[in-house]
Amino acid sequence: MSKVTMPPPPANSNPFKLSTSNASQLPKFQEFASELQKCLSIRHVKEFHARFVKTNFSDDVFLVTRLAHRHLTCGNLVYARRIFDKMKNPPIFLWNEIIKHHSRRGLHQESLNVFRSMLESGVHPNEFTFTFVLPACAAVKSVSDGYMIHSLAIRRNLDSNSFVATALVDMYAKAGNVSCARKLFDKMPLKVLASYNAMIGGYAINEQCEKAMEIFDVMLKEGVEIDAVTMVSLLQACAYVGALQRGRWIHQHGMRAKVPINVYVAAALIHMYVRCGSIVDAQKVFDEMSDRDLVCWTAIISGFALHGLPEMAESMFVRMVREGLKPDGVTFVGMLTGFSHGGMVEKGRQYFNLMSESYGLRPGLEHYSCMVDMLGRAGKLKEAEALVKSMTVNPDAGVWGGLLNACRIHKNVKIAERVVDELLRLEPENAGWYVSMSNVYAAAKQWDGVVRMRLMMKERGITKPPGWSSIEVSKRIHRFTVFDRSHPQSDAIYRTLNDLEERMRKMGYVAEMSCVLGNFEEGGLKEDLLCGHSERLAIAFGILSTPSGEVLRIIKNLRVCVDCHTATKYITRIAEREIIVRDAKRFHHFKDGKCSCGDYW
Repeated sequence: MSKVTMPPPPANSNPFKLSTSNASQLPKFQEFASELQKCLSIRHVKEFHARFVKTNFSDDVFLVTRLAHRHLTCGNLVYARRIFDKMKNPPIFLWNEIIKHHSRRGLHQESLNVFRSMLESGVHPNEFTFTFVLPACAAVKSVSDGYMIHSLAIRRNLDSNSFVATALVDMYAKAGNVSCARKLFDKMPLKVLASYNAMIGGYAINEQCEKAMEIFDVMLKEGVEIDAVTMVSLLQACAYVGALQRGRWIHQHGMRAKVPINVYVAAALIHMYVRCGSIVDAQKVFDEMSDRDLVCWTAIISGFALHGLPEMAESMFVRMVREGLKPDGVTFVGMLTGFSHGGMVEKGRQYFNLMSESYGLRPGLEHYSCMVDMLGRAGKLKEAEALVKSMTVNPDAGVWGGLLNACRIHKNVKIAERVVDELLRLEPENAGWYVSMSNVYAAAKQWDGVVRMRLMMKERGITKPPGWSSIEVSKRIHRFTVFDRSHPQSDAIYRTLNDLEERMRKMGYVAEMSCVLGNFEEGGLKEDLLCGHSERLAIAFGILSTPSGEVLRIIKNLRVCVDCHTATKYITRIAEREIIVRDAKRFHHFKDGKCSCGDYW
């Protein structure tokens, strides 16, 4: 949006003052106004509109404005916009409504365009204008537009208005400038529930769980009680970091505060329990719901899929259809993901075809990505590559990335080299593709290829983002990176690791050397490199810091490597613990020396 010079404030006028001057027509005028008020459907409004344009009142500002507004309230934005565009001097009320309804329909850029036209027409915005246009600005994540609108609010002396200030906090947070949002939040003279919700929600969508909890704690100290919006944002934050203990506490607090468990809260609870590794709690929430919508059904179906339970996912899918709900594209992504994790290729093909044949849904990128991953990991690399080439939409990095991972599993360097060329064309700055290709070369023991990829990264100035793992202990998240020594209990953690490693070897554990990229001599240094992986540090800390027998839940930002997967199975037998690991793709439930994935991931 270009810079707009604000016009002077318009002369005071009442846009809704009855403009008819003929007293004899007043009863007819009032009759039209009353009839318009009773129009409750698009059909009735259109019928009234057809008769209204033939009357003497068709230019009356009051009635025309109310007619446009009635179209808006009945969901007919097109007709409302036609009326609005024909008006010479629309009142600010109608400007605001047009801006608001465009934004609420997802037409965010058009909402901003109407706002600009409003300024250029000499109409001065009020506090309602700012609260309606700022959500549109947040949706398109335009900080530059946000700055401009913010400056206008300051010049109108409206930035301290609690509603405008809250909308500004929400806009900056959703646009990714959380620090600016926090500064505005801290300066607010009066914070209402919506203000806290905007800041908590901002931290949640920017994956800053601890900060969201910090604002929540302040909110409680100030005596501001939570609502459904607060709960959804907090549960979203807990889901990202795997904070199950905190998530359970928020669930219980919401029940004590008598927050209604509507479909939005229920879906957030299911998502939180799923992402925090407790599919049992997720199913309990689902089973206790009296009213389930498609979002809730999809959440539990996707949850079972993520936890490697495709049969349960399919069972829920069948139940959902029997109850009369029609699956959408997101539901099918959940189903295909489950079949991919379970290696159920024929089932995957069946549901992929079911999408279009029974429900008229065109496969999108995520559906193709699931199918390519499914075929590739099952060893059908040529079929997977052929599917990519036959796609009705252009394949993205997610689709090609699944095929590259399959090439690593099956040590197919030839196809991998074709795939990585496509990936580096699409995302040349993504370090993950260079590392993945290095893994393919390493799995095939082609060390010159590993060196070549490393040199390419160095020449292009590309660095690999650090891997990390975290664990929640006593409602606090502890995060570890490879060979992390920053934790206060590091010495004890490494002593525990060394003890575990020694006992694992006695049980027959042999390190998987291909997980270290480099042609080192076997043993020694290479095995030491594997021992310092972040998930092992998190597991060791969990063993040290929690009661015997307690389930350990680990969150990892990358895929778990083969060696750590093997090591974790041994550790469950040594420590007599169940260990649940959420990696970048799925959940692994380790217990009694086995993993729920059946070593297929």
